[in-house]
Amino acid sequence: WGRLGRAVDGASAGAAASAADLASAKLSAQGELAVNYFSLRQTDAQKALLDKTIGGFTRALEITQNRYTAGIAARTDVLQAQTQLANGKADQLGLERSRAQFEHAIAVLVGEVPANFSLPPLASWTPVVPQVPVGVPSTLLLRRPDIAAAERRVASANEQIGIAKTAYYPN
Repeated sequence: WGRLGRAVDGASAGAAASAADLASAKLSAQGELAVNYFSLRQTDAQKALLDKTIGGFTRALEITQNRYTAGIAARTDVLQAQTQLANGKADQLGLERSRAQFEHAIAVLVGEVPANFSLPPLASWTPVVPQVPVGVPSTLLLRRPDIAAAERRVASANEQIGIAKTAYYPN
């Protein structure tokens, strides 16, 4: 009877380890969702800044063209201003592509079809980092799914040792 009891205990520990693995996978997906969301908002902030910069490049090009027309500036100054504007617009396209990738990743992680999912850019977004207490208790580590799964696997292995021991040494 000891062998059967240990087998049941081992199977229960294995099931608990599998449940902890599932919780770990869920936590990993949630973490990936958070990373993609923050990256999307960072891209939004970069794009807003780049839009202002492109406005400045456009104005600088106009001024440089006027100076060239008046004979004050060289043609190379106009070409340089055009290049800056073109580079800014190329960077803008890259940011739009990155934003679309983050948005599609978020859609997949929340179970939506990327074509039907959209997160509008926020006018102004300031992330707030929560306060973390100075002394985090060790019990917090025990709530981590990967640590819980490892603990359950050790318990299951111990039960398997007990089963093997009772098979070779019945009494």
